[in-house]
Amino acid sequence: MEIVFSMAITIRDIDQHYYMIEDLKSLTGNKVTTKALIKGGYIAVELGEQLKLEQEAHEKTKKELEELKSLVAGYLNHQKALTDYLRRS
Repeated sequence: MEIVFSMAITIRDIDQHYYMIEDLKSLTGNKVTTKALIKGGYIAVELGEQLKLEQEAHEKTKKELEELKSLVAGYLNHQKALTDYLRRS
């Protein structure tokens, strides 16, 4: 058994949103405003999830970079100390 819900969407001052709605219709491939809005909402949710994953990956990469920078700095400090020691000997 399939349950179907129906709802109406009222958009006030549609003239203020004309260009956004037209762009959304083009983006979603829907000529019907309500269908374009609903599909646009799903796209927004999907992009929000992708953004969250990218932000997490970015933070992980930043942390790895900081660790590598610290390792390189430590290596360079030790190399300098060894070079200084060998010059004094």
